Amino acid sequence: MKKLVIAILALSFVACKQENDDKVKEVDKNGSVETKVHISHLNDSLDVMKTENIFWVKHKNVKEVTRLDTIPALGFSTEQGENSAGQDTTLKVKKNYQLFITVN
Repeated sequence: MKKLVIAILALSFVACKQENDDKVKEVDKNGSVETKVHISHLNDSLDVMKTENIFWVKHKNVKEVTRLDTIPALGFSTEQGENSAGQDTTLKVKKNYQLFITVN
């Protein structure tokens, strides 16, 4: 019975592992637009979204455009965690935006 439980747990961990097949490891610099998006917390009510576009033509960086936008912060959520003494505590954590990019 113990071996069956261990086998089920092992299969569960393997099945839960998600592969991101479309994750780019290297940008094709022959003709492409590379876009980087980063959101950081400015204060309790504002976040900053930094968008960088790099334009590649024939393996040359022909133009870079960086844009900073101030956006409203999403507020806080509470999560359970442990402090340094090992005691359970409730933590107040800033919420993060989800990023979705649509290409036409």
